[in-house]
Amino acid sequence: MTKEITMRHLLSLFLLLLFVGTSFASENEIEQRTNLFLNDEAIKNSPVSIYVANSLTGETLLAVNPTLSITPASVLKLATSATALELMGSNYKFSTKVWYSGIISDSILYGDLIVEGGGDPTLGSPYFGFDNDDFLIQWAQLIKHAGIDSVNGNLIVDTGIYSDKDVPQTWIWEDLGNYFGAAAQGISLYDNTFRITFETDNLDGGNTHIINTSPEIPGLKIKNKVKASNDRRDRAYVYGSPFDSYRIIRGTLPKGRSQYSIRASIPDPGILLATRLKEKLADESIVISGQIEKQDKLNYDLFSEKQLLVKWDSPTLERIIEKLNHESINLYAESLCKHIGLTQKSEGSTSAGTEAIKVFWKDKGIDVQWFFQADGSGLSRSNAISAKTLTEILVFMKNYSANFNAFENSIPLTGLQGTQKYYFQQSFLKGEARAKSGSMTRVRSFAGYMETQNNTPIAFTIIVNNFNCGSFTMAKKMEKLIELLYLEL
Repeated sequence: MTKEITMRHLLSLFLLLLFVGTSFASENEIEQRTNLFLNDEAIKNSPVSIYVANSLTGETLLAVNPTLSITPASVLKLATSATALELMGSNYKFSTKVWYSGIISDSILYGDLIVEGGGDPTLGSPYFGFDNDDFLIQWAQLIKHAGIDSVNGNLIVDTGIYSDKDVPQTWIWEDLGNYFGAAAQGISLYDNTFRITFETDNLDGGNTHIINTSPEIPGLKIKNKVKASNDRRDRAYVYGSPFDSYRIIRGTLPKGRSQYSIRASIPDPGILLATRLKEKLADESIVISGQIEKQDKLNYDLFSEKQLLVKWDSPTLERIIEKLNHESINLYAESLCKHIGLTQKSEGSTSAGTEAIKVFWKDKGIDVQWFFQADGSGLSRSNAISAKTLTEILVFMKNYSANFNAFENSIPLTGLQGTQKYYFQQSFLKGEARAKSGSMTRVRSFAGYMETQNNTPIAFTIIVNNFNCGSFTMAKKMEKLIELLYLEL
């Protein structure tokens, strides 16, 4: 009898240890494999911040240096866009207005036409179908229908809605002349970018020749130092500052191309819009005898005679933010940042916007002590945020925001939408998660939402700086980690 009881006890103990051991291994699988990621030769000496939480309860599911404040790149756009939705609402629209001052007599306007910028970053944007100046044609026709055949005055553009008309001060010189370094201004046009088309010689190290620019930029001067190369990638960088029409282009483009286009930032979008509008007015036989002028925040109350001719509303903020996060458009994020500053602090500047964003999330109970924001888009290397802070913003939006559907839909589906088309192409997570990516030299990041195979809703942020491998290789390593989250949590 004693022997029988002992054997039963031993059997029970064996089964218990087997169960505990199996459970322990399962619970620690994610920790062990995360450690493999962290000990990778390309990462082991890199700053890494990871934070994963249950997106409904806020429970911490995985944390690696969760409060380490490091450079986030474009995942910072999630904080900016979430704040804009909360403060302005998903249906908010920017308005651009066309006025006239003076009087109309015998179809002659004795006064000026004035375009008042409202901060709309989408005017003429191909992302919203404005490929052929249809909106300017409509403006010209509305001015014509107001009974104006000629203007005995000037065409004025008022870009003064934002006190800060420049790029953020911490952006680097290499970025400013390129399309992703365009300044957010009171009047934007064509996403504040234009195309430069080259013909390249067949010889590696040969010359390149600029065929045209589209659209033509008034007063633009370009010094071309781009060489043809065996490298099949675009390695050309445009150098130049806002409002300066002189551009230098250095680097390489693929050899043997009859046409190869790159994008650059428009020096002065307000002046370009006025130039294009004047052309459309001429098409309607409306002649302007005066000059194109740019003014800074006119006082419309001082005009004794004025009349609104056009009120042009942007797409809704929901649609703008969808394009912003899907395509990672820096201009839109910077415009929202300045507009947040304008609405919250009566100052349309980057500094006012970033301060208002930080105050907003602090008031929501999120620890922003180590959140340092230098711009709205993440292009500045002076930005720093922890994975925990950004994930907590994601959790807040899911649980407390009336704008959550708009926010979630703005984050692209892995492998399918926007910039996510470059990721998860061969993964079982293709189309199964929503993730915003971030990328700049020695910075890679992902943040978003996912429901795991165990039906756990999660919000996650992964940021890695100063890794010792190629950017694409680093992205692949991070994809594997996100797949692990899906399988194990």
